[in-house]
Amino acid sequence: MVTVTTGTKIDDPRDAPPRPFEPDDRWVPVDRRWFGLDRATIAPALIVIAVASVMALILPAIDRAVPYDDTVAAGDVLEVKGDVTFTPATGWGITSGVRVGDRPVSGEYPDTATVVDGDVAFTVHTGEFDGNAEALLAQIADTTDALHGAQGLHVTGSPETIVTDTGDRGVIAGYSGTHSDGVIAAFVLDGRGVEVVATGPAEVSGDTTVTIARMITSIGHRTGEGS
Repeated sequence: MVTVTTGTKIDDPRDAPPRPFEPDDRWVPVDRRWFGLDRATIAPALIVIAVASVMALILPAIDRAVPYDDTVAAGDVLEVKGDVTFTPATGWGITSGVRVGDRPVSGEYPDTATVVDGDVAFTVHTGEFDGNAEALLAQIADTTDALHGAQGLHVTGSPETIVTDTGDRGVIAGYSGTHSDGVIAAFVLDGRGVEVVATGPAEVSGDTTVTIARMITSIGHRTGEGS
């Protein structure tokens, strides 16, 4: 047998250490997932589901049984946590929420405000969110699908761009549930997610549709002031 020595060691590529895993920007660690979803972004979506469910099932019954003791007057503006404001429709009933300037004793505005008119309800909710409006709406859709399967609330159709009166861009999509239909809009203003849920019977008047659109586009953000 002849042995040839070259003086140079030839490394077997199989002996090389494995390359470290380099995930892309969309990868979420296993310990942060729940049914394949990022746990950090589930909470805002769950809040929207809860709000929509209450609006679809409970508020209409309350509305029929209890008269309003707080009605929107011309010029009223409601504020929610994070310096987010919107102008509710005159004559609608305020079931939760605080007017601008009526800061609670706690020093913070609540994170939710709801106004109703008959079987139609409109809620604005805010919370911290690390992402853009498309990501917020997509997370809402993914979470509702994971939780409800073929039943319950589902975002339907492709999201469309919506721009507020102050120029803030968001997205809006329709949704359909067992007992009601409506729209869900999402904005992210200065690092805070703004979720808007409008719900009512399958058939609403054109005037009501226009009113809901006006309330959505009235959403604004008061910069430079404490929440």
